[in-house]
Amino acid sequence: MHFQPKPHPLRQLFHRLLAYPWELLILLAVFAWLYRQTMPPGISSWIIEGWDSAMFQVTGSTWGLAHSPGYPLYTILANLFVRWLGLWPGLGDTALVWRVSLWSTVTSLLTLVFVYFTIWRISHDRPAAMLSAVILGISFIFWRGAIMAEVYSLNALIFALTYWLALHWANDQRDRSLIALGLTIGAGIVHHRTAFILPPTVAWWILLNSWQNKKITFWRALRSLIILTCLACLPLISYAYLPWVVQHRVGQTWLYATSMDWNTFWFILVSREWWGLVHVPATPLALLDALQTLFRQQANQVTMGVILMGLLGLLLAYRYLWLFGPPLLALIFFGLSYKVADVDSMLMPLTLTLCLGFGIFIGTLNRGLIRLTVFIVSFIESTLEHKWISTTTEILIIGSLSVGSYLIFRPIATANYHEVDLSGDWQAQDLVEEVTAIAHAGTPLTIIGQDNSVLPDFIYAKVLLEQENLSLEPLSTTQLSRMPATESQALLQNRLAEHRRILVDKETIDLGFIRWLTAAVKTGRIFMAPTGHPYLWELLPRPLNPQLPPNETLTRLAPGQFLEGQVSVIATNQQIIRKRTGCFLRLTLFWQSNTPLKKDYFVAVQPLGGETVLDKNDHLALMRGYLPTSQLQPGEIVRDEIDMLIRQPAALPLVNLVVNLYQVQGDQFPTFGQVTLPITVDPTKCD
Repeated sequence: MHFQPKPHPLRQLFHRLLAYPWELLILLAVFAWLYRQTMPPGISSWIIEGWDSAMFQVTGSTWGLAHSPGYPLYTILANLFVRWLGLWPGLGDTALVWRVSLWSTVTSLLTLVFVYFTIWRISHDRPAAMLSAVILGISFIFWRGAIMAEVYSLNALIFALTYWLALHWANDQRDRSLIALGLTIGAGIVHHRTAFILPPTVAWWILLNSWQNKKITFWRALRSLIILTCLACLPLISYAYLPWVVQHRVGQTWLYATSMDWNTFWFILVSREWWGLVHVPATPLALLDALQTLFRQQANQVTMGVILMGLLGLLLAYRYLWLFGPPLLALIFFGLSYKVADVDSMLMPLTLTLCLGFGIFIGTLNRGLIRLTVFIVSFIESTLEHKWISTTTEILIIGSLSVGSYLIFRPIATANYHEVDLSGDWQAQDLVEEVTAIAHAGTPLTIIGQDNSVLPDFIYAKVLLEQENLSLEPLSTTQLSRMPATESQALLQNRLAEHRRILVDKETIDLGFIRWLTAAVKTGRIFMAPTGHPYLWELLPRPLNPQLPPNETLTRLAPGQFLEGQVSVIATNQQIIRKRTGCFLRLTLFWQSNTPLKKDYFVAVQPLGGETVLDKNDHLALMRGYLPTSQLQPGEIVRDEIDMLIRQPAALPLVNLVVNLYQVQGDQFPTFGQVTLPITVDPTKCD
């Protein structure tokens, strides 16, 4: 009798450990680090064309309402994630808007996980699974979606999870897999319109697998479809969030803040405003041109070779083509027909599907190479009785593939790292801090801004200021432009009657979004006064108010200091303002013209008695600011705000501020009067 030797326990343990996908942990750690390194540090600015990241950061952290279709599921999940993350030690002090960006990172990493397991399940090849996940992870659009608060990363996760659950159900046709699958495709149709292809695809997948399985009766297949349909409808309940948010979060909703009747609700639900952007190619030539554009766009993400191998891999996996084929064709049609700037982001599931096909192709290629090589060396192995030759050969093939892939795709990852890097994007945060500083003066603010650029920053500032009982009202440029001119004019007149400051982002005026307002500025009926931020200007209807603001604590000064009494600083105020770059002294000056002036002047503020206490703006050691004196009429008052970085807070009481009015005449800077102001703020507020 022949006895088999008993395997060594350590060897058994070693093989069991190797069965786990440890390489996936390394992949997740590397991509988590990459995404964290390139993530915006706070609220995202409007420099990324076609992205509404700041809007989703605000709605995802303050229970707001985004543009149609409202994205209720994304908003609810993001808010829950933000609050759950705040319970963890060390994360409670992080900015709420940054946590919404981190939600995109988490969903993107989960997408890579399910891409890996999908390829592993189909090809049983871990290197192929690893490689396809890496290629998707370093693609520009996927990377950008992973670091910004946007809906596209969650949409990619829904597609990846649907694919994996469908494969899992095919091998284990139990109800729990079906329940998870139904909830996932229901989440897809609630979340993004590109996921509408998933329900018919999954239904056909279930019918096909039921037909191939002789043990499954017609009634059991019908029962599976009923369960799938019922569970897919369950996420639709999340749309109840839309009327709730309008009633309970006034001022933090978007284009539809004024009403939520059934017509408006269905307008949002069916995304009617985007229908006009669908243009199906009308001729074969237009279709060919659109296909070439789409092909180049996808090639820019994952290279041309990956696309070709991905398509070939999907064809080779004929058994799974019924699962991946319909979404592939539907997404291609969507890419050809939908004409928006961020269509490449919406096609992230298309890139994902092509990466799955690429993984299948590599897995098939690996198996073929290994079988061929093992067959060739089998004679040598049997002759020399070296049982390690086939294993070594397999390792060498996998190692060569890994090294080759690294050399090919590392330059792509490096280039995308520099292109996608938003770690230094402080523009929006600076604007929020400036608005907050303006509001601290005490006068209530009304700020007009564009929905997809600066308005989210104003709403975020409002949320921060509500904790300090300071009044700020953000107004949507889109909302005002849709009003009749008389109605929007009356709205702004009411705000002025309430002694509110009205600020506007300059692009709203330059691009003429509110026609009557742009015309009033150009004809001089409304005066635009500068503030401390280049994007923000104050609207002052002519004639300017001859009164000082009643809601601010001011120190009045004796008039007649400049231009032989023609211009005066009649009041001033000093405040300590904290920003991300340090502690600032904000000096507010109220200028009044006593006689008409033909020239404009500059304002200089120089620290006297402590040149190292306050930081300067230029090599002349002057704090410069433009004062449009030629546009002022006698008696009119205009505000001027200057921020100075405090280097030595304890020395502030020893410093005076000298305010000059000057002009630039060649290399000379003649002054026309001055006033000296002692610093009166409490320096301990900088601690």
